[in-house]
Amino acid sequence: MKNGKRNDCMFELKDRDANGRICKWVVNDHEITTPTIMPVVNPSKMVVSIEDLKKLGAKIIITNSFIIRNSRFKEECVQKGLHEFLKWKGPIYTDSGTFQMFSQGIKDISQEEIIEFQNQIKSDIVTPVDLFTLPDDTKKQAIEKTKETSKRVFAAKQLTKNLVGPIQGGLFLDLRKKACKEIAAADPELFAIGGIVPLMEQYRYKELFEIILTCKENLPAGKPVHAFGAGHPMIFAPLVALGVDLFDSAMYALAAASDRYLTVNGTHQLADLTEFPCNCPECVKTTPEEVRQLPKQDREIILAKHNLYVTFGEIRTIRQAIKENNLWELVQTRLRAHPNLLEAFETVKKHKKYLMKQDLISKKSALFYSGKETEFRPEVLRAKEMIKGMSGQTFLKKPFGKVPTGLKGVYPFGQSIVPGFKEKSAKVDPKDIVRQTIEYQYGFKFKENFSVELSRQTGRIRRVWRGKQLLGTIRANDGFFIPTLEGAKYMDMKKVIVDDEEIAKHVKAGKSLFVRFIDRCDDIIPGEEVAIIYNKEIIATGTAILNKKEISEFQRGVAIKIR
Repeated sequence: MKNGKRNDCMFELKDRDANGRICKWVVNDHEITTPTIMPVVNPSKMVVSIEDLKKLGAKIIITNSFIIRNSRFKEECVQKGLHEFLKWKGPIYTDSGTFQMFSQGIKDISQEEIIEFQNQIKSDIVTPVDLFTLPDDTKKQAIEKTKETSKRVFAAKQLTKNLVGPIQGGLFLDLRKKACKEIAAADPELFAIGGIVPLMEQYRYKELFEIILTCKENLPAGKPVHAFGAGHPMIFAPLVALGVDLFDSAMYALAAASDRYLTVNGTHQLADLTEFPCNCPECVKTTPEEVRQLPKQDREIILAKHNLYVTFGEIRTIRQAIKENNLWELVQTRLRAHPNLLEAFETVKKHKKYLMKQDLISKKSALFYSGKETEFRPEVLRAKEMIKGMSGQTFLKKPFGKVPTGLKGVYPFGQSIVPGFKEKSAKVDPKDIVRQTIEYQYGFKFKENFSVELSRQTGRIRRVWRGKQLLGTIRANDGFFIPTLEGAKYMDMKKVIVDDEEIAKHVKAGKSLFVRFIDRCDDIIPGEEVAIIYNKEIIATGTAILNKKEISEFQRGVAIKIR
């Protein structure tokens, strides 16, 4: 049984889809739901007030400790602390000012000074002074910067708590992989993928996606991941689907300062708009022409508020898509905002082994075929792998190819909508449906004798019996075979082991199994039906919420929902 540890930051997975996840993140007793956006607050230029940020939906903000340290507010911030100074009760994440020091050529401020200042102003989340790698850095330069960043993270860990672990490495994926492992060894409270802003500015999304996925594969699963500098709503859905939990946005204010109007499909110049394509409170009360006539400061406020409305609106849309298990559909819509985004989605194929272990094996919503990129989706690639080697009659369905006829009602084959596809009716022996479903789900041929009970109303399979023993049921929404405790004894199910007798009693009583009470498990996939084993006996069955890696790396949360 794993030992839990008490941190000032705690992270717990609540829901998931694709490689996106809804998590409860507790920072110094403040609860935040991720994925979320952290608006950048600059005390020297408050375009949107703190009160308005709260009304717009902000739960956490980010500010720059270097800028504050060099401002007229320095002494007041030290005296009062950031929270009282900004009149913000929630968590405050402070950036170290690495970019500002680099761009201004400042080298005489030490890491220790910046860390100490963040501590003095009572930052909730502290960032070390890393050396960010640029896309045009040579391998030698990237190695030196990444190595120095690792040293600084380990040194900073001794000076503060709730530390950010920046991941550098430029375009060199081997360096990113190495950095992930080195920084993870320092045990920071979250990870920030750095050096990616130039890629977004240059629409180099393919390289961006490669970096995000490489980092996600090599970082611990049980802590949040921040895409540093990703603040345009157009990019949120794809990056959440790849595994990003946190975004920071100065974009809302920077765009407003240059008369730019953000949407989920890209950016408009105020000068080009005849109507506002938005129903937020700022847009419905005026027109582009009226806003153009306003003084610059008033114009900025209206545009910045709109930009935040669309930013927080997209975050809520993404979280709802995760809840409904249709995040990939949302992503495929957003990819059409730019040709380079659409092209970049092919990166998913290169990381299919990883993503197939992250994505749910069965979902609440149907799979919509909405373009060629549907063929790269993990659930499609996994389904094609799972039907390999299965025998018997087949039917043809895009994008899966030849599918055994017994799986016509099984997710994703029976729950996918493909334009132009008309399903041909064919009679299939109910016993063949059960056998093929079990082979597809559990990977073995079921040779036991059994009988099938059909619904009088629909004619569909309801229950599977072995004599008077109920072996299991066919779940209506996805066609999966759900074994009873007795049925599990005849199945070759993946196993989750508990060694504690008290925990075993709770599981037998139908209580959910939490990560810290699991001692060992097979290589399970989220959504799979698994057997819980105590003392070499199956004591319960349940649905996996987490995969094997997550079970070993999360400190909190439900791992298996017991039936």
